[in-house]
Amino acid sequence: MFEGKVAVITGASRGIGRALALALARRGADLVLAARSQEQLREVAQMVEALGRKILWVAGDLRQEEVVEHLRRETLRIFGRVDIVVNNVGVGKYGSLMDFSPADYDWIMDTNMRTTFLVTRAFLPTLLQKGSGDLVFIASVAGLKGLPNEAVYCASKFAQVGFAQALDHELREKGIRVSVVAPGGVRTTFAFGHGRTPDDPRLAAFLSPEDVAEAVVFVLSQPPHARTFLIGLRPMVEPL
Repeated sequence: MFEGKVAVITGASRGIGRALALALARRGADLVLAARSQEQLREVAQMVEALGRKILWVAGDLRQEEVVEHLRRETLRIFGRVDIVVNNVGVGKYGSLMDFSPADYDWIMDTNMRTTFLVTRAFLPTLLQKGSGDLVFIASVAGLKGLPNEAVYCASKFAQVGFAQALDHELREKGIRVSVVAPGGVRTTFAFGHGRTPDDPRLAAFLSPEDVAEAVVFVLSQPPHARTFLIGLRPMVEPL
């Protein structure tokens, strides 16, 4: 399905990013994976190689411009092209506003939005040059509706969705599709130690990372003349 295409995925060492890397590799894509955890990223890369796909992985903090530039340069050196960019890296914390420090705010906003800006900006010239490609943003239902005890996280995800909406206006006529996938609760390590724990009884009924990965595959599988801008998906145990 994606033979000959190169996909860049951030936050690819675990959770949704890991599931998406394997889903695209099984469908023939070659991959560029980035995350902070070198050990976990290496494990995902080995799984991708076992599926017979080419792989580049870069461990580093994508909040830093020089890391993103290294990712871009190495991607083009090895593959010479990019077809899909998935901004998936993200962090969160639960609590009332007064539980958040300015450092918490910077950590969440920079991880969720600054990385989105830097990675998109780095690879956009390549997409524009060839006049096609997909930009996918893994946002959240928290970017569509304000939720209690998630004020800063909501702010970061609303920013991401607005960023994507603006880019859709800018890029649609240039052949580049912009899509947002906004899941609710997903069974990952998200926010562990920051208001969520591994023994949370709700986790078992949440979406799996593979559920979200399949939504991204659906977005990317649309014919060239069509785009799916927004997919919101929630587990059955969560209200709208």
